[in-house]
Amino acid sequence: MFVVFLLSACNNAGDKSTATSTDTAAAMKLMTDTNAITTAIDSTHNAQNSLDWNGTYKGVLPCADCAGIETEITLYKDQTYTIKRKYQGKKGSVFSDRKVPFTWIDGSMIRLDGEIDGPSMYLVGENKITQLDMSGKLIKGSSKEKYVLKKQ
Repeated sequence: MFVVFLLSACNNAGDKSTATSTDTAAAMKLMTDTNAITTAIDSTHNAQNSLDWNGTYKGVLPCADCAGIETEITLYKDQTYTIKRKYQGKKGSVFSDRKVPFTWIDGSMIRLDGEIDGPSMYLVGENKITQLDMSGKLIKGSSKEKYVLKKQ
């Protein structure tokens, strides 16, 4: 009986066309299922739920009529923020210890509610936030690194 089973297995081994098309179909289904799972994971993996975004970010942002704006933004877990600004080469600073709400956009950007005189959107990254232009787009060119505030 064992010999019959062994011969039967050898006979089927020679018929690769059936095994190959079945294996290919199974592999394609597995790839499709895997891609769907990866897409589902990637769509739920974002800065809001994956990064340690709360904390204080500092840097000097460009200024049209001064040497730069020393900026400190603190993001709190309750989705509020405080902001401090010091205009280099000018008298006076802007300081707000009042906590103001911010809004998440697509889990990767925030909009600082209450900021009406200038850019209010930031891209949240690993240990940094990057100020976006007035349209909510990344600033490009050689000065793009000047718009990054680093986490302290």
